[in-house]
This record gives sequence, C-alpha cells and structure tokens, in this order.
Amino acid sequence: MSWDVGNIPARRLERHIISGIQLGTIGYGHTHFDTQIQIALYTVLGLCVDDYEVDNAALSEFVQRLQSGRPQLHPVLDLFADNLRHMTDFFNLYSATTVVTDTINFVNCTLFERHLEDMRLCPSASQYPLYKRARNGLGEVFAAFIWDKFSFPDVSTHIQAIPHAFPSLMHLTLSDILSFYKEELAGDTKNFIHDRARVTGKDTRTVVVELLEDVVAAVHRVREILEGEKEREAWERFLSGYIAFHLLTPRYQLATLVEGAQTD
Repeated sequence: MSWDVGNIPARRLERHIISGIQLGTIGYGHTHFDTQIQIALYTVLGLCVDDYEVDNAALSEFVQRLQSGRPQLHPVLDLFADNLRHMTDFFNLYSATTVVTDTINFVNCTLFERHLEDMRLCPSASQYPLYKRARNGLGEVFAAFIWDKFSFPDVSTHIQAIPHAFPSLMHLTLSDILSFYKEELAGDTKNFIHDRARVTGKDTRTVVVELLEDVVAAVHRVREILEGEKEREAWERFLSGYIAFHLLTPRYQLATLVEGAQTD
C-alpha cells in the first residue's frame, strides 16, 4: 500500500511515520495489533496537520467535506477522513465518536491558531490557555485509544477515568511537560506552559513544577477510579509506554537529556 501525501518532503514524512509507529507500539502495546496500526496511522496524519504540512485553505473545508463525504482539498485530509470512518472497527461507539469530535476540534483550533498567532493574551483570560489546549491537544482521542473494544467493549468500565486520564490533566499536561524541552530549543513560546505563565504572572519553571504535581495527582485519581484489574493494567502499561515513547522518539529530543544524566 502506498499513500499520496501531496508535496510533503520524504524526510519530514519519515519523521512522522517513526513517531506514529513508536506511539502505536510503545504507548499502546497492550492493545490488539490491528488497533496499534490504526493508532499509528492516525498519529502520522495528525502530526502532518500539527506540523503545518497542510495548507489553511484545505483545513478550512475539512469539517464541511467530512460531513458531506466530499473529497478533501489535500490528500492527507482524505487519508485522515478515511481513518476516522474506520474508528468503530477498533473502538466502541462512544469512544469512536469521541475520536471524531475531538479531531474536528483539533483541526479547527489548529487552523485558527495560525490566524491568531499575533493575538495578545490578556492577563485576565486565566482559563483561555487550558480552553485552547483542550481543543488542540487531542486529549480525549489518546484517552479513548487506551481501552479498545476488543478487550474493553463496555465503556462503563473506564469512562469515569477519562476526564482525569487525559482531557483535563493527564495527556495535555504530561505531553506539554515532555514536549517543553524541544520547544525551548526551537525558541517556541506559543505553547501551554508559556501561555499559563503569562496569565498567572509566574515563571515557566514554577509552572512546570505545578503541572508535574497535577500529573501525579491525576495518576492517583485514575488508579482509584478504575475498579477492574484489566482496566487498571491497561492504564499502567499505557502510562509507562507513553513516557517511554517520549524518551525514545527523536521528535522530542529527550534522549540527549537521558544520556547526559546517565553520564553524570
């Protein structure tokens, strides 16, 4: 099988593919193999959107064309739409629908972030950084991926953990912390940690420490909520795999920090 990805340079696409495969197999290695492939493909396409491989004109019509079933204006978005249509093959109806709606929010927010790059962040807009991050971070998507329908057909066994596992704290916060190093190296200050520092008047170091405390508290809450042994085991395997993915994949450049710590 070959993909038509338009004019995305092979080297950039290769980096996305490596990240997608590593997240699917390391972060979600506890799931069915076919599910890992679906997650890997989804991740590759999401990274193409997140890293500005798709032009604004195509993104602006993604939702309308997805709803009407018309071809997209960029081949990556055609592949993305096709991937979304097959989510019910791998996840229960609630989770599959969540993936679609959260992906729509992600594409929409990614598009408008480009138009709002120069917008001044008002110090009184204390909830805006979290509001924006909840919509561009795919938190509910990656939470839904933990419990696929092959092993967890009944959503009631884990749905109460989802608000704590990712959308509000776990994925967005942990992902921001693990992504912060590469963003600092690139001089990128258009991220959640810097946004939160601006509205709170705190320095970024203090913000990172506070977010780490939020992550620890969220991990404990998820453990308390999940009653089934199988559900808890999936969570624990995912959590260790998700952190390992960030440490191993070249995208986040954290391997150099690990190597440096071992040398010291």
